[in-house]
Amino acid sequence: MISGIECVTLGVRDLEASLRLFKDICGFTVESDTRASVSLLSVWGLPPYEDVRLVELSCDGYAFGRVRLALYPPGRATTTRHDHGVAASDRPTDVGPKALDLYVAAPLRSAVEVLERAGCALRAGPVRFTVRDSETEEALLTGPSETPLLLMVGHRHPKRAQRAIPPAGGTGEVATVSVVVADLEATRRFYVDGLGLHADDIDDELLGEERLRACQLFGVDDDTRVSLILFRDPAQPSGKILAIHFHAATTGELAAPMRPGNLGVSLFSARCANLEALRERLQAAGLAAHLPILHVALGDGMPARVMLTRGPNGELFEFIER
Repeated sequence: MISGIECVTLGVRDLEASLRLFKDICGFTVESDTRASVSLLSVWGLPPYEDVRLVELSCDGYAFGRVRLALYPPGRATTTRHDHGVAASDRPTDVGPKALDLYVAAPLRSAVEVLERAGCALRAGPVRFTVRDSETEEALLTGPSETPLLLMVGHRHPKRAQRAIPPAGGTGEVATVSVVVADLEATRRFYVDGLGLHADDIDDELLGEERLRACQLFGVDDDTRVSLILFRDPAQPSGKILAIHFHAATTGELAAPMRPGNLGVSLFSARCANLEALRERLQAAGLAAHLPILHVALGDGMPARVMLTRGPNGELFEFIER
């Protein structure tokens, strides 16, 4: 029914600092630099008079895993996830978006140091672990506006999961967005039965040393149970959703669920060929709260129709029919 995630919208306080990170350090290319139209602001539930600058960036022009930086008027302070540090308003086990996952070239420590010099703060890792046929090394950092960034080296990853090895010093596109989920089965129904994505059960539950390392990375107690499911568009290696379930240790909702206007992760955008069919499919399955289908003018000047849909874990999707 839908594509993989084409774009993740990040609300930012300082656009130039975010551009330095994603453009100058990560190596992304600016695809468009526009103002949000009145029709788009209406869909997003923002005042029509607000001046919202939108800068969309891609990795090598690739259509998936893009980043859209949204600079809102001064004074906005609500952040979608802030679960690290003394001023944290959320817990690592709270339900909602967790991090943006970006591939980097080995060695991981060098890539971490590059982002630290650019102003990011290392939170956890690097840790290296194996899950089924994948061996990965990962580190979690905090980027602009408290955006969590997970850097990973795929020492042994299937081709369906990784598009290309990034050049030294840069990153790939947003390969995956991790989401802490409250109920694995409800999440599976939404992504598979509702949206039509493919589910890869990475493992029913991480055990032993692999669980310990995952807990260290995610910032939870070492004895926390962890299960993972990967949801993806079979045609695309990027724009995937990784569901992380902490079982009984899972806590409540984020203090500020995803929405346009928030700092940090505020919106996932995906392509849909037929919004009516998607809405009927969701309604027939008793899934998701969604808003009406509306005509909008997007940043590229092309007409489109948009429907916002909220998933079972506070995920907010912008489904776009060109």
